Amino acid sequence: MGTILMCLSSKCLEKLVGILREEFVKTLFMRRDIRKLCESLKYFDSVREDADALAMENRVTGTWWSDVKDVMYDVEDIVDLLRAHSYKQRCCDCVLFSRLAQLPFDYKIARRIKDVNERLVQIKMNSEMFIPLAIRGPQCLQRNGVCRYVAASVDELDVIGREIKEATDDMVEMIVGCGHRSTISVYGILGMGGIGKTTLAQKIYNDRRIRERFHHVLIWLSISESISETDLLKEAIEKAGGQSDQRKSKDQLLQALLNCITGQSIFLVLDNMTSSHIWIDLLRSPIERCVDTHVLVTTRSREILSQMNAVHIHEVHKLKEHDALELLMKRSFRAEDEINVFGDIGSQIVKKCDGLPLAIKVVAGVLSSKTSKEEWVRVLESRWCIEGLPQEIQGPLYLSYTDLSSQLKSCFLWCALLPQNFHIHRDVSYWWIAEGIVKKEGNRPIQEVAEDYYHELIRRNLLQARPEYIDEGISTMHDLLRLLGQYLTRDEAVFMNEENDEMPPNVRRLAVGNAVEEIPAIQDQKNLRCLLVFHHDACRSVKRDIYKKLEHLRILILVGAGLQSIPESVGYLVLLRLLNVNFNEIKQLPGSIGNLTSLECLSVFGCTQLASLPASLMRLTKISFLRIGNTALTEVPKGIGNFQRMDNLRSVFQNGIRGFTLDELGTLSKIRRLWVIKLEKALPPSIPVLLNKNHLKELGLRCTMGKEVDSRTSYEDSEVKKIEEIYNKLCPSQNVKYIFMDGFPGDVFPEWLSLEPQDTLPNLAHLHFYHCISCPVLLPAGQLPVLQVLHVEGADAVVSIGHELFGKGVMSPTHTTIFPKLELFEIIDMYNWQNWSVSTETISQSVFLMPCLKYLLLINCPKLRALPKDLHRIVSLRRVHLEGVHGLQEIVYHPGIVWLKVKNNRSLRRISNLCKLQLLLAQDCPELQQAEELSSLKTLYMVDCPMEQMFWDCFSKEQQSMLTYVVTTGAYGQDIYPLESVFY
Repeated sequence: MGTILMCLSSKCLEKLVGILREEFVKTLFMRRDIRKLCESLKYFDSVREDADALAMENRVTGTWWSDVKDVMYDVEDIVDLLRAHSYKQRCCDCVLFSRLAQLPFDYKIARRIKDVNERLVQIKMNSEMFIPLAIRGPQCLQRNGVCRYVAASVDELDVIGREIKEATDDMVEMIVGCGHRSTISVYGILGMGGIGKTTLAQKIYNDRRIRERFHHVLIWLSISESISETDLLKEAIEKAGGQSDQRKSKDQLLQALLNCITGQSIFLVLDNMTSSHIWIDLLRSPIERCVDTHVLVTTRSREILSQMNAVHIHEVHKLKEHDALELLMKRSFRAEDEINVFGDIGSQIVKKCDGLPLAIKVVAGVLSSKTSKEEWVRVLESRWCIEGLPQEIQGPLYLSYTDLSSQLKSCFLWCALLPQNFHIHRDVSYWWIAEGIVKKEGNRPIQEVAEDYYHELIRRNLLQARPEYIDEGISTMHDLLRLLGQYLTRDEAVFMNEENDEMPPNVRRLAVGNAVEEIPAIQDQKNLRCLLVFHHDACRSVKRDIYKKLEHLRILILVGAGLQSIPESVGYLVLLRLLNVNFNEIKQLPGSIGNLTSLECLSVFGCTQLASLPASLMRLTKISFLRIGNTALTEVPKGIGNFQRMDNLRSVFQNGIRGFTLDELGTLSKIRRLWVIKLEKALPPSIPVLLNKNHLKELGLRCTMGKEVDSRTSYEDSEVKKIEEIYNKLCPSQNVKYIFMDGFPGDVFPEWLSLEPQDTLPNLAHLHFYHCISCPVLLPAGQLPVLQVLHVEGADAVVSIGHELFGKGVMSPTHTTIFPKLELFEIIDMYNWQNWSVSTETISQSVFLMPCLKYLLLINCPKLRALPKDLHRIVSLRRVHLEGVHGLQEIVYHPGIVWLKVKNNRSLRRISNLCKLQLLLAQDCPELQQAEELSSLKTLYMVDCPMEQMFWDCFSKEQQSMLTYVVTTGAYGQDIYPLESVFY
């Protein structure tokens, strides 16, 4: 927190110096006090970086430190209010009227500055009298900024060592060996946070014997502190094979759950139980209606297991030193031959991690940027523990935090404010910018710098990227790391849930989850800077003047909060930089929104009743993020082109000649992410408006098109020609990385896509086509040198895919590479596609075919007759998902595949010569009966496959004895193995 404080003080100093240069401040009678404030702030440059740690260890220091933080936040509030009113004055046409209106504000600010100066003097006096010299002396600590290196993805190493395998076998044998019982049997997995309880539970849940015994109903529930009882019941119903969408009340949901499970044998996992009431007061009653029930609970509390009457408790032990060292080396991206260099230091480091997998991972994140043995030694000799921190977040977790730069520390702490298991999108970077956390770096867009922060937290294992997103666009935070962040900010930031519904007196940031019954009176929280409400309908009606007292609010996020209107008093929030009211019932935004001169981000996505945007919005020239999709808007006001700072513009559209026009895009020189929709209603721009947008990284183009084949939107030939002209005129610059085309009625792709795309789009990494219904030939995407993801969906006119997709490939003097960087290939809802070839006979040079491809998904391609005979040449292909491919009769000779899911493939009869295949999941394949040369197979799931016995008999007795084999019926098309996915 010491580095954060210095960052805050230096930021305030910079702002104050700028204010002193302003013409308006020369007339203020508090100019002298502003200079005095500048001098006082310089004092904080000498506060050492680890002052917060010392404050936790000493009560007197802690009191002083709390005063320091409070006054620094007040300083920033004053500085930002001065800047906001300075901006207002510059925008006012009548100077005399502006100065007269400013006088009451001048007096108010002058009083606040004088008060702050007096407090700063007292703080310095207290420091001289009470605070140890150590906290005032300078200390130079090495801090790592954002590393530009983005680590290559590595396999998850959750299962390490023999102990977890033995524990799995023991508990599975105990569960399946006890026979059918009329009473509920509860089994516990006990251990401290981050030790691997969930990993063990997953191993048990997916075990063959569990699947065979409880094949009808298996339910996995993750119990987060913010989840409501109704949401938990809905999830249980869906996991049990029922439908919960239309049932909203708790009683209706309980009845629906009873209908799903009564008379069944079920296996229920309750992961991360922090209180027994979820079981005792909610789930136990309906579960008692089952004829045979076994419940597996993971928890840190032995008392919870006692309250649930657990018949057996397995306590998870720490990793042994050898396994811990292996995990550390791989997670820090050290090669095998480097163990001789780093192994001895690594052994000492893992001893300090005390065998905790999570601790090892986060320390490995610290070490991943250290390239020498000396740097590893410095980490080993760093201060790992401080008095005052709870034991479970001591040591390695705290070390990983202290190694961060001040900006990264603030970003990490901000993420800890979000709900448990929250999907953290990279757009969280805009929230950090709105809080003033992100530091500008030269001429780079500040949003790009903020996204680097996000990826750096992932690289350090402080955020965990979701594996299905190749670009790490969505991540989560482990609950122990979240606990660390919440503890460090406990006096100023609160996430409210059932167990924590109190606020400290000077709370600056408040987040409210849907498990809280009633939101407290926030109008009394005058220091509040940030308010987040997630899916809580208690905001359905708010007082009209509620925002008048919240003048320091920078961030207001009310997502799914039941809002029917936003009061005019929101216009008093002159410091508000980010307003997110997604998924509410508002019909209009108040005209006073034009008074929010600091506003940078506005999102109204999913407000399906919002019919118009106020004209006053166009006055807010600081807007850099605007998202208006999935609303009832019929027109976007003219003036978008005035938003010269626009970075991310989502779902903008033109409707005829009124309002916004595509030509306005030409003035948005800083745009990085752009989505334009309803292109059928637009007029072609006069020039290619995006060609010189060198910052543009993401482009989405959408034309209204029915999603189903029998409900496609029909366009006249003249309309199609106009749409084709628009697409051609929206050619992006060469720097674009993401392209999404959604709904294109033309029969030829735009020239900038179809003719030499390696020249027009050399940096394209993600290419997504949705419902390009009339193009019979796909573009030569194989020529794109850095393409990582290719997604084709709903291309109705495509009958054959062959060499035209490869094009000329990427040529070098000695060979040609087709799709040199492609990792994920998805083809979905291709109802007329029949033939697929990956032959490279037309290319004369030696050819490398998709050398990086890992994942292949073919879903709802009913007429496809066969997989390409040369698909085996893609030796990197590991995981394949084939669903709804009814013409496919066999899957043969693909030597690299280790994971295969085949679902709802009516004609599939044979799976053969997959020599590395380890897991096969077959569901709803009525003809599947032949298996040959599957020598590495370890796990076989057969769900609603009537000929599963013939398939099973194809294996030798020896192989059968070694296979995990699960047969299940009655799934009715539902995915009953939620932990199994093509991505993990």
